[in-house]
Amino acid sequence: MKRLDRIETLRYILTTQRIGGQHEILSELGRHGFHVTQATLSRDLRRLKAVKLATEDGYVYVLPDNPLYQRTGSPRTVPDYLRPAGFISLAFTGNLAVMHTRPGYAGGMAMEIDTHGLSGIIGTIAGDDTILIIMDETTPRQVIIDQLAELFPGVKSVMP
Repeated sequence: MKRLDRIETLRYILTTQRIGGQHEILSELGRHGFHVTQATLSRDLRRLKAVKLATEDGYVYVLPDNPLYQRTGSPRTVPDYLRPAGFISLAFTGNLAVMHTRPGYAGGMAMEIDTHGLSGIIGTIAGDDTILIIMDETTPRQVIIDQLAELFPGVKSVMP
């Protein structure tokens, strides 16, 4: 079976079911005749721009056309309990910062940073538990720390 068929099947699964774990997705793909590795599934999820979001019922993978995918309120109106609480540490080198998070939190937290368009931050790259923050060379680190602390209160507990 072809990759495009697998991706379309994955799209169908994610739009018709509430699935929160990759092992569940792999099982569903297997039921549809697609037996792939976790690495292949991760690439397919990235290709579809699927994200894992926290809901009242736990975590669930959603696609960009799902209303949960898009932020509907302004950043300041999002309740604190909906903001990720996975911050662990932050370290700087040159115009880069590395933020460590709890496993599974980096993608959502990087999206928070990018969505808010913080001044001095050019962009982010996220893994499972690490975010690379690319900063403007002229922005002082303290400005970045202060802005990140507004999004993730835990930043102030480990940074000045």
